[in-house]
Order: sequence, then C-alpha cells, then structure tokens
Amino acid sequence: MEPKDVLAQLKQIPLFQNLTGSAGEDVLTRMVPFVRERVYEPGERIMSQEQMPDRLCLVMEGKVRLTRVDELGNVTQIAEYKGGEMFGRMEMVVQQLQGVNVVAAEKTHLLYLLFRELVKIYDQSPYLRERLPGPLQPSQIVRYLETIPLFQNFRAERWEDELYRIVPFVHDQVYGNGEWIFRQGEISDRLLLVLEGRVQLTKIDPDGLVKEVGWLEVGNDAGETGLLVGDFHDVLATADGQARVLYLLRDDFTALLEQHPRWWRQLNVSEIVDVRRKVQKFDWLREDEWAVFVVHRHWARLFRQVAAPLLFFALLLPALSYLSSRGTTVATLLAVVVAIPTLASFLVAIWQYLNWRDDFFVLTTQRVVHIERDWPFAVHSEECSLETIQDIYEVRSGLTANVLDYGNLVLQTAGETVDIDIDNIPSPAHLRAMIFQQIERSKARDLLRSRGQIRDLLARRLQIEKAPSSPPSKSLPPKPRPRRLWMLLTFSWLWEYLFPPSWVETGDGGTIILRRFWLLGLLRYMGVFIPLLALTIGGSVFLLDLWNADSIHFASWLVAWLILQAILLAVLLWFVEDWRNDYVQLTPSHVILVEQKPLLLREARREARLDRIQNLSFQVPGFWGQVLKFGHVQFETAGREGRFELKWVRYPARIRSLISDRQYAYNQRQRQIEATRRQDELLSWFATYDNLRKEGY
Repeated sequence: MEPKDVLAQLKQIPLFQNLTGSAGEDVLTRMVPFVRERVYEPGERIMSQEQMPDRLCLVMEGKVRLTRVDELGNVTQIAEYKGGEMFGRMEMVVQQLQGVNVVAAEKTHLLYLLFRELVKIYDQSPYLRERLPGPLQPSQIVRYLETIPLFQNFRAERWEDELYRIVPFVHDQVYGNGEWIFRQGEISDRLLLVLEGRVQLTKIDPDGLVKEVGWLEVGNDAGETGLLVGDFHDVLATADGQARVLYLLRDDFTALLEQHPRWWRQLNVSEIVDVRRKVQKFDWLREDEWAVFVVHRHWARLFRQVAAPLLFFALLLPALSYLSSRGTTVATLLAVVVAIPTLASFLVAIWQYLNWRDDFFVLTTQRVVHIERDWPFAVHSEECSLETIQDIYEVRSGLTANVLDYGNLVLQTAGETVDIDIDNIPSPAHLRAMIFQQIERSKARDLLRSRGQIRDLLARRLQIEKAPSSPPSKSLPPKPRPRRLWMLLTFSWLWEYLFPPSWVETGDGGTIILRRFWLLGLLRYMGVFIPLLALTIGGSVFLLDLWNADSIHFASWLVAWLILQAILLAVLLWFVEDWRNDYVQLTPSHVILVEQKPLLLREARREARLDRIQNLSFQVPGFWGQVLKFGHVQFETAGREGRFELKWVRYPARIRSLISDRQYAYNQRQRQIEATRRQDELLSWFATYDNLRKEGY
C-alpha cells in the first residue's frame, strides 16, 4: 500500500483524531514506516488468548472473528469485525486486557501497528506525550512516581510540584513475552515501575544453576540502587507475557539532583542503598566498578596510639599552668622547658589521629584495596582482585577484641611473599561475609559473560544477528617532526641521555616504557660529579698558571690531570648508564622488567603476564616523594620468583592504576577468546551431529 494511503487510514483511527494541523500530520507520517500489511487466509490465527493484545489492527477487507475458550473448552464468540473496523490495543492508557483468539473468518487484508512500536514513538515525541491520553502525561507520571516508595515524601502539596521537573525524563517501554528487561551482570542504570503484565526474576549462581527469585507485579518498582548509586544486576528480569514499564535513567536523575540538592532531604532512600550512597568515592575506580564498603581501623587502635601522649599531656598541663602563674624568672624558664614536651605530646596525639583517619580499606565490586598514609606525606597502597583471593582468615586476639568486636582479616592469594592484611577493623565477620558475597557475584558475572559471548558469537555465525560494526578510528595522524638545527639536535640528544624521560608511550599507546626518575640518579652520582667538576675547573686554572709561568712540570701535571679526568668521567658515565639502562616495558599483555649493567656485563629480563599478577601495591616515600611524585610499585605472581618491584618511578599511583586496568582488560579479552574457542567446539559438535543424522545414525 502506498504511504499516502497508509497515512489516510491512520487519520481514521479514533486514537489519532486529535492529531491535527501540520504537527499532527508530521507525527503520523513518521508512524507510516512502522505500519505493516498482511493477508490472512481463512482460519489463520491472528492473535491468541494466552497473550495480551500486542497490536492495533485495521481490517481493510474480509472479516475476523473474536472468541474465547473457557477452562472446560467451551468457545464463546465475542465479536466480528469487517472492512473499515478496528480491534486490538486501541488506546495508550494503561490497561489490564484479557487475551482473545482472533481468527480470519475469510480471506482478510489487515494493516497493523505493533503496540511496542507505537509506545516507542509515543515516548520519543513530546507532541504525542501532550496530546494522547496515556501514562506519559505529566499528571499521570506524577501519580505513578508518588506510588514509588523512594518518592513517597513528595506527596505533600508543596513538594508535588517538584515531581513535575522529573516528568520529561521518564520513559515508557513495552517488552514482548520472554524478552529481557535487564540481565544479570549488566550495569544497573535505571529505576523502573511495572505498569502492565508481570516480570519474572531469576538468578544464576556461580555453579550455573538457575534459581527463581520472585516476580515484579503491576505497581512494583526495582532499581533504586541503579538510580542512586550504580552497580551490577544480580538477577535476570524476563517479561512474562507482554510487560509495560516506566523507567528513569540514573544520568538524568543525577543531573536533576545536582540542580536541586534539597531533594535529598525528601527522598525516602532505603537503608541499604543509603549506606552505599554515602560510601566514599575514589578517582581510581573504573567505569564499571563501584565501592561497596569503606572501613577505617577500630577506635581501639587509635586509643592505644594516643593514650600515652594524652596521658603525658594531661600530667604536664597542670604543672605548666602552675609555673606560668608564679611570675618569677625561674618559674618562667621552667614553664618554657615544660611547654616543649607538653606541646610535643599534644602534637603527637594529633598526628596519630590523622594517621588513623587516613588509613582505610576499600571493598569494590572487583577488588580489595588497602590505602595507608603516614601523615602527611608517605603513602602506601596495595590491592588484589576478587578472583585471585583463595582464602580469608579471621583472627581476634584477646578479650578486648572479642568484647569490642574488632579483629584482623588476612586475604591469601597465590602470591608467595605477601598477603593482604586488614588489621584492627570493626566487625571483621561482616566484612568477610561481604568479601565472599562480592566474590560470588564476580564469579556469576564471569559465567554469564562467557555464556553471553558464546550466544552472541553463535548468533552471528548462524547469521541470526549481524556482527557489530567496529567504531570509527579515533587515532590522529602523526605529528610532523619539527625541523631542528644540528646544534639543537645534539643538545637534545645529550639532554635525553643525561635526563631520560620517565614515561614514554609508543605511537599507538599500546606499549609504555617506564624508567627510573633521573633526578634521583643525579643525586646518586653527585659524589662523582662534584669532584669531577672541581677537578675540571681547579685543574684548568692550575694548569693555566703553570703555562703562564713556563713551568717545566706542566706536561707532567697535564698528563696526571687528564688521567684523573678520564677516570672520574668513566666512573660518572658508568653511574649514568647503570641508572638509565634499567627500564620497565608495559605491554597490553605483559609487564617486562629489564635490568642491565654497562659494557654488557650483565642483563636480566623478567616477564609477568598480566593475568598472573596477584597483589598490586605502590608506595610513596615521604615528603619529597609526594612533592616530586615518585615512588615504588610492587606486585606478585604465582611463580617461584613471584615478586616484582619497580623502584624510583614517577607517578606510582598512576602506574598502579594503569597495570590494574590493563590486567582487567586483558582478562576480558582472554574470556572472549575462550568463549570463541568454546563456540567453535560447539559448532564442530553440531556439524558432526548433523552429518551423522543425515547418514542415518
């Protein structure tokens, strides 16, 4: 049928009769490509009573019969429709319709528009939202939002108007029978409310067993954590029949909360989500990683550290007050003497408190991180991914630890030298349970991710789905090398030799070369450089004086000076070369540590594949480490010589995060490769089975 004829038929539908003028015709014109046409033979079924009507149908020619069969098998005729009449989903309003059997009574020509596509058009068109009666009208959206526990405090008249600010960001969507609303392991990024139908919730455990969790019925909501915090879904939500939901995305709601921070006082946030929301945020978290729990050491640890200096302070303070009040010269001198340890004990107590406050343990959805600061400058951090944790030991030593409920957790990995010690934390049993919970969630996600990759690969191989197109290249053309004069080029080479860059990336950014910080090397061989400089300047002046005096010993002194110069210069070059020769090469799959001695006397090369790394940590030593941003990065593997240490590198925290992120990306690639291998095996089995079946076995 011609598009203009389809448009004319759409204008006859009562639902669209209020869509007048050029705006209305534009909207109807956009609907035309979604209108489908089909001819049904006599007796052919159009709809079944087992499912809610899922389309708006217009009979062009012929006749259809609507019936319903009861539990005893009795057939009841409901209606008949002829050419020019309509049936099915005739309105956008929320309805709980019963299914009917629709059969072509004779050869019938139908035009139909799937309700899910109509809802999609309705959701994306502000004009239709305003004109068509349905759940996206502002007053209806506000009414639905007020039924959600999160917004129940907005029911007061003075707060109800605030809900209208959310109206433009609420969306409507329809899912067909068996379709996934969200999948276990996917990122939760929305709050949804069931309007029609129902949704089944199931869960796959780390062993691959499917468990039924429950149902979302009409009026139920889900996704508060996804809306306010973000996390992975722990269940699979599947539409049982046709399901219709309203949803609000986290990005949109977060922007609204930033504009209206007073909303936080009115939101009825559940206790569990409120605890997650208040967890400290960190800039090193990945895009698909969230902090679950942050804990400081127990206050008993702080008490043990500050008890002695505070007691000393409490004993000295009265003496200081008494001496200050005497007014004599001797008393004043004694007061000054007593004031020094008094002030020192108080400052020690403050320093211990700041140290205690800045040490914490972080549990995320992917790893456990321990960050310890020796206030105010030194920093030490260590981490291990959840998948590398093998055992967790809980220790409570002494009566005090059991009464006050604090203790230690030891996370044992395959690394042989260092375990992650979480010491003096409150409620260690609770944290241990949370770590095990996140480990189970991680294993289930890995299993589901592997199954999903196998499914996607099989679907593309069987040409059920098209392979996703690769994103456009974002690489920039190489910058033209600047033209330099030979003198500048020589100076640049000398500068790079003496002061090598600490961080060099290849053209594609895949490989990064890390060298030790040149400034520390300069300090290391300053003991040779200063004598060489003094010998050069002083010897030159001395030899010049001998030359002017026509001394007969000039040649002897010149030879001796040149020999000493050569020796000191050789020693200096040895130190320079020994410092700059060592480097670390970080590739997308390996970390390579190269240690070399000058003159090819020794070369050692150690490699660690990223997926073998167990524990990863960094350390910033003291004040100058913080100011100049250098330190050490350590990690372990399961091998016999499993400890690697990258010493005196720039930006150790950044390097730690880079290695961790590359390890995560490498593991994801390996899982995809494994899924491809399994898919090839399955296809081989299926092909063999099909050949055997054709051969008659």
